[in-house]
Amino acid sequence: MELPAPVFAVLVVVWGFVVFRLRTISRSPQDRVVALAFLCFAVSATTVVRELRYAIDQVTGVPDLAIMIGHLAALAGVASVLRFGLMVTGRRTRLVTAGLCVLAGAAVVMTAMFLVVPRSLEEPDFAYWHPTHPATIVYHLTNIAVTSAGMVAGAVLLFPLWRREARGPLRVALFLLWLACLANLAYSGLRCWYVVAYGFGFVPRGTRYVTYGQITELTLFLGILLAVTAGLVQVGLNVARWVRRLRGYRRLGPLWTELVEAVPSVVLGAPPRWFAGSLELRLYRRTVEIRDAQLELSGRVSPDTRAFAGVELEEAGVVEPLALDACVLRIGLLSPPALHPAETSAWSAASDVDAEVADLLALQRHLHDPAVVAAARRSLTHR
Repeated sequence: MELPAPVFAVLVVVWGFVVFRLRTISRSPQDRVVALAFLCFAVSATTVVRELRYAIDQVTGVPDLAIMIGHLAALAGVASVLRFGLMVTGRRTRLVTAGLCVLAGAAVVMTAMFLVVPRSLEEPDFAYWHPTHPATIVYHLTNIAVTSAGMVAGAVLLFPLWRREARGPLRVALFLLWLACLANLAYSGLRCWYVVAYGFGFVPRGTRYVTYGQITELTLFLGILLAVTAGLVQVGLNVARWVRRLRGYRRLGPLWTELVEAVPSVVLGAPPRWFAGSLELRLYRRTVEIRDAQLELSGRVSPDTRAFAGVELEEAGVVEPLALDACVLRIGLLSPPALHPAETSAWSAASDVDAEVADLLALQRHLHDPAVVAAARRSLTHR
């Protein structure tokens, strides 16, 4: 079995993305539903490839089984998308409920027609060999009507979303999904033409349209690539965030080492082993331990010394609030543990771990600023 190079490339991209998404199924119910939707659509797209379809039929010994699997997988993918919509909105609408019932009914009708239509391993693809059979027409028109309705609903819902979204990766992803719906609508339209034209005798059976087949496959794989690319936008954002956090984790290493050596009691315990998904936990622990050490070390500095350090920094032309925090921290590092720590606080107004890392990196820069170090030493002499 030999696959055309472009088809093989598309399948590699699609299944690579599906495998990546399957790694996220344990995170939340929404991730599981999204992964299931992409898996279903990938199975459906794979069975469109004639070489793979014929191979599946020969291995299983069931004529046109791959066609049935692909079409039912597409319906399951649409159902998963509807299920995801229910999770996002948090409420069950009558329209979505009706859509799920229609999908279930379509699956029953298609299964019944599949059992009735004449099929043979020697004559694969019953739509080609028996286009005028009533079961063939009902089967394909049912499948096309339901999937087209799903694509129309997706295009209608996505159009105002990407139009209203501010410029950025999310808008690009929504726009690509909208284009994917349009491409799949074109694919459904071409299939509908084929079923009607051949099924009702407008085109003699056996007439070959090479251009039709090429355009049909092009629209299908274009829609799949657009959908996968939209998903990869989010993947790209996740990768960029992971790299940014890894860089922040490593850059905070010197500050963490210096503070932990002074206050080893703030270490929460052995860090988790490196594995996929542990970076965020390790970074969060590092920021907490740094803040705890800052709190303890700042408690060694009296209010009078802190006020004097503030005056010294103002005279040196350093007015950033973080510079004063860094100066107090430097004084604490140079001071012995206090029997009665002064009342102090080391809090952060950061809204997430990325903002917290940015604040701590700024604190680290100020901690080694010559003006801050000099002010800390003068404050110690004053005390």
